[in-house]
Amino acid sequence: MLVQVERSSQGPGDAAPVTVMTSVGTVPAFWGGNPEAAAGEHYIEWELDEEFRWEFNCSPVAVEEPRLFQNERGVFCRGRLGLTGFEGAQPFAHLELAGAMIDLGHIDGLPPGMDGEWIEINLSSEKIKIYPYQL
Repeated sequence: MLVQVERSSQGPGDAAPVTVMTSVGTVPAFWGGNPEAAAGEHYIEWELDEEFRWEFNCSPVAVEEPRLFQNERGVFCRGRLGLTGFEGAQPFAHLELAGAMIDLGHIDGLPPGMDGEWIEINLSSEKIKIYPYQL
């Protein structure tokens, strides 16, 4: 996903807090690349360090359009749910968000028949890290 990154300030450890501006919204995150190269336009990969649970921090939505936003409850990512896995095993989930595929891992309590449905996930900005990559 191509984004514009603005560096906020140096945070603890190696990850610098940044603001990520996309075509579907703006959210805070932590930069996982070279801190001096954070600001600017980058293709990125998202890492969401969260355990997702259905109806707790992952739920269905009626609005079928991708969106990123933040409010007093945290950061929200809205997209289409994709599921892959083996028959009889809990599927691996990913979120299709404006051309990006974000791995979610397993979603505890996910009801059957949710593949392709629009969902929204909610997490703390401290749980979001982005990494640059070259095409």
